[in-house]
Amino acid sequence: MIKISVIIPCYNVSMFIDRCMESLEKQTIGMSSLEIILVNDASKDATLGKLLLWEMKYPDNICVIPLEKNVMQGAARNIARDYCHGEYIAYLDADDWLVPSAFDKLYRAAKKNRAEVVNYLSKKVYGDPENDDPDTKSGVKDRMIVINTPEERLHYFSKGNSPLLRGCWDKLFLREFVEKLDLKFAEGVFDEESLFTTPAYMHMTRLYELNEYLHRYFQNSISSTYNLMKDMKRRDDNAKTWMATYEVLKEDGSVDSQHELVEWFFVINYYIRSFIFAASRGITYDTETVNAMQDTVHELFPDYRSNPTLMGMELYRDSLKLLDMKVDDSNIEEYNRLWLEVCKANPGGI
Repeated sequence: MIKISVIIPCYNVSMFIDRCMESLEKQTIGMSSLEIILVNDASKDATLGKLLLWEMKYPDNICVIPLEKNVMQGAARNIARDYCHGEYIAYLDADDWLVPSAFDKLYRAAKKNRAEVVNYLSKKVYGDPENDDPDTKSGVKDRMIVINTPEERLHYFSKGNSPLLRGCWDKLFLREFVEKLDLKFAEGVFDEESLFTTPAYMHMTRLYELNEYLHRYFQNSISSTYNLMKDMKRRDDNAKTWMATYEVLKEDGSVDSQHELVEWFFVINYYIRSFIFAASRGITYDTETVNAMQDTVHELFPDYRSNPTLMGMELYRDSLKLLDMKVDDSNIEEYNRLWLEVCKANPGGI
């Protein structure tokens, strides 16, 4: 029986994919319990050849999908979802890896608690697995979260749980839950995950927090994601993803039924995060784009300053002032400089 389907988009990762796959091969849950879907996103290096070797080694449990055209991670993940048969779906980047007990612990927690989503912890690393600290303990107790009302959902996120939990690679999802909501990633953009994860947050009723460091996040300076993060052409991708996310939340009724939470998420992620992300990478904004983004926030959420959750957080205070600042060609340089100051005041990001 396939317990977990693992989706891994792969683009020019020949240097790292074996390390990632070896960590899956060593999972204590056993390869027979896993279904690994490897999407070769039109790689230009030796990635496809390595993927095919892994498929030959485990033909019943590994599926390689070769794409002739590069579609980026969002579309690659969406394509792979149609190939999933496992009870749960996990997402992994090709240059990261998992500790051997990861899927065993995650599956047991998910089944025991009937969880739709299981959150777990990730540790940033700079070396290879053999130099990795095997300790997974965080000192924080695991906990089960049951959410039945909009008030309980708002309480969960407003009590120390960041509205920026975008990542999909530190979570396990019940496949039935994903398919019921038809959760999909944004396509053709960098920063595609919010379109998938945010609707999941709005509809999950059973969340389990497994507070162990089961995932290793490798900061790869030559990865496509790392380089896209510094590309001026990708500056507006986060805003595009959040506009698409807003449309999904509007269509499914979340904008009305969970207005305070959606408003908080949108203002922080669509506006504040876009500028902090750009400023921290030396990317600037032009007057026209700033004005358009400000107008979008004021049009969609004209009363955001009456949102007690948003306005009650000191971390956002200076950033929210910049949302209301009138910007024209005479002060656009100053506006970009002020975002740099916000970044310096919050070196860990928002």
